[in-house]
Amino acid sequence: MSARDVYVEDHIYKIFYDLANQDMKDLMDIAYLTGQRPVDIVGMTVHQIHDGILHINQKKTKKRLRFKMTGQLATIIERRIKNTSQVFLFQNKRKQKLSRQTLTNWFSDLRELALAQYPSLESEIKEVQFRDLRAKSATDIFLLQDTETAKIQLGHTDQKTTKRYIRKDKIILPLNC
Repeated sequence: MSARDVYVEDHIYKIFYDLANQDMKDLMDIAYLTGQRPVDIVGMTVHQIHDGILHINQKKTKKRLRFKMTGQLATIIERRIKNTSQVFLFQNKRKQKLSRQTLTNWFSDLRELALAQYPSLESEIKEVQFRDLRAKSATDIFLLQDTETAKIQLGHTDQKTTKRYIRKDKIILPLNC
């Protein structure tokens, strides 16, 4: 099995986002803003937020990350906390913790909707998976800043791992003679 190399272009992200319900929009936003794995996003609880910080203990690596609750991230999480009586920020239709598989199923349904409405973009849309938002986040952080910043955000211990998530190179300016 080869490594994924999908980068979700902004126009494709927008198609998915515009067709998504509010739960999926929030899931997509948090995935993009934090660069975290789907399993860590669906498991987020109200107890992970205190002192203006979102605390994430990554399931895969046990790495502990702290995200300042500011801007769009704060807006989304504060709204979700206000609108739930549950511990988990994301729940299924039975008000239970959203599972990774349910998230995958929801995103597959969203992809089918996008394919039906944008058949001319089939080759770009059909390859997108929710987990690709982690790579989009890493790539966009790298393009705006650097590999080190992306490494910290994703919770990696070395840049080699982070570089596998970076799907685009920086734009090179030609010599201006």
